[in-house]
Amino acid sequence: MTNDIAPRLPVRKPAVPAETTPPKVEDRRVWQALHALQEKKAVAPVVLDIGRLTSIADYFIIATGTSSRHAQALADEVERQLGLLKTYPRHIEGYADGQWVLMDYGDFIVHVFTPEQRDFYGLERLWSDAGKLAISEGESLPVM
Repeated sequence: MTNDIAPRLPVRKPAVPAETTPPKVEDRRVWQALHALQEKKAVAPVVLDIGRLTSIADYFIIATGTSSRHAQALADEVERQLGLLKTYPRHIEGYADGQWVLMDYGDFIVHVFTPEQRDFYGLERLWSDAGKLAISEGESLPVM
């Protein structure tokens, strides 16, 4: 006896569309990290509000340096300025080669890439359901 009924595949629910309004960031440390990146001329800094999607952190801060040395300088400035707020990274990875520097501050994680690495890993695509706050070049940031 054969079964003439084809198996029913589960229906995949469409992904929840990303928020159309940028997230409201109230963490002073996040703004301080953005100030540091802006002062050292980071390319295309963004904040992704990942808190509702995962428990690993509330925010990803993503920026690009024009070279590995620039990425290291950006990471140095973030660490220096957050140190002024008595905020220190729990862990830093990738600093030695400067292609992708990850700075884990607990509630937020700073990712500083070279252009090639940012394109290759595509964190903004992977976390496309997160609210996104893009910072334009020369944009005034709030002082908190």
